[in-house]
This record gives sequence, structure tokens and C-alpha cells, in this order.
Amino acid sequence: MFPDLDYARLKRSCQYFVEHYASAEFDAGSHPLKLLEQDELLRTIRDKQALVVAIADFVDGTQDFCRERVSEIDRDLQKRDAYTLSFLREHFASLRDKI
Repeated sequence: MFPDLDYARLKRSCQYFVEHYASAEFDAGSHPLKLLEQDELLRTIRDKQALVVAIADFVDGTQDFCRERVSEIDRDLQKRDAYTLSFLREHFASLRDKI
């Protein structure tokens, strides 16, 4: 679905969002990254699409974040060598415009 994006970096971005914004919503058996890890050997295009959808949902949920908060998240994600929120916002906005 997004061959230009690195799966590992997408996964690190998703991990950040889950840890900071949704960790209380998941138990050990339903944590999205744990489920991904269990299935990584069998990963298919559908897995990457599910990851992209999850990230898109998080990105959409940050639209009301102030510039300072976005910069803080960007720094945290850069430290993890993950895609920044600013990059993801731009990337997903350009894809949304194409649809």
C-alpha cells in the first residue's frame, strides 16, 4: 500500500502512539504491537495496511495538537528513528488529497 515507507520505522511510530495515547486500552493479549510481533513471520501486505490504518487514526487524532506538542512528539520519534508526526501528517495528507 505504501511501498515508499519503511515497515520498521512505521512500527516504531505506532509503538510511540500506543504507549503515549492508548496503552491503557489494551491488555497483554490485545496490544497491537504484540499481535504484530506474533505474526511477523507471516506478515503480508495486509499487515502493513493495518499498521498504516492504525497510524492514520493516530495522526488524525492529533489535528488539534499545538505546534509545540507536535515538535515535542517529533523529537521523541526522531530519538526512536521513527517517522515524525510532522512527516506522517504531510504524507497522509498528500495521500488523502489523491483519493
